[in-house]
Amino acid sequence: MKKMIAGVVVAASCAAGFAQAAEPVEVEKGKVAVIYFSWSPDGNTRFAAETIAKKAAADIFEIKAQTPYSANYRACCDEANPECYGKKLRPIMPIKGLDVGKYDVVFVGTPNWWGTMAPPVRTWVTENASALKGKHVAIFQTHGGGGMQRVGKEFAELLPGSRLLSPKAFPGSSVRSAGKALEAFVAERVSVK
Repeated sequence: MKKMIAGVVVAASCAAGFAQAAEPVEVEKGKVAVIYFSWSPDGNTRFAAETIAKKAAADIFEIKAQTPYSANYRACCDEANPECYGKKLRPIMPIKGLDVGKYDVVFVGTPNWWGTMAPPVRTWVTENASALKGKHVAIFQTHGGGGMQRVGKEFAELLPGSRLLSPKAFPGSSVRSAGKALEAFVAERVSVK
């Protein structure tokens, strides 16, 4: 039964355009970046990004909206909901010091908002799609119970020509105690030399 389920997961990942590498991608130290958006300063996606960056010996960069979402959860939901359903872009701040061309592997982190990536992440990926061509790219996301939903599929649609590694969803309620799972996510995708 486990083999059948694993086969279905692999088939679904491959159908969405993700590579299911038998071995992690070998990459030199200094050639991995983690780029993420997190709604709050102590958010779950930030925690996941920091843990992943540490394990991958990666440079880490934060995506910030030009106009930040409200710090009030309900007000943030009112702002973000129509953007997410409309697949809209939200203008973002330039990320100081980030030169995507310098990296061979890029991890991109987002919260799952209404089944898709947060609009600032959609903006960053859209703006950097050509720079990510030919690079290994992996998305990770945190969620409140919905799992991956459309995040991986829509991410793949935005990055034709990139070498997409299997995405991973982490429950926000337990991400702070999921250090080993976050580290395994990295180890299954990259081997930093």
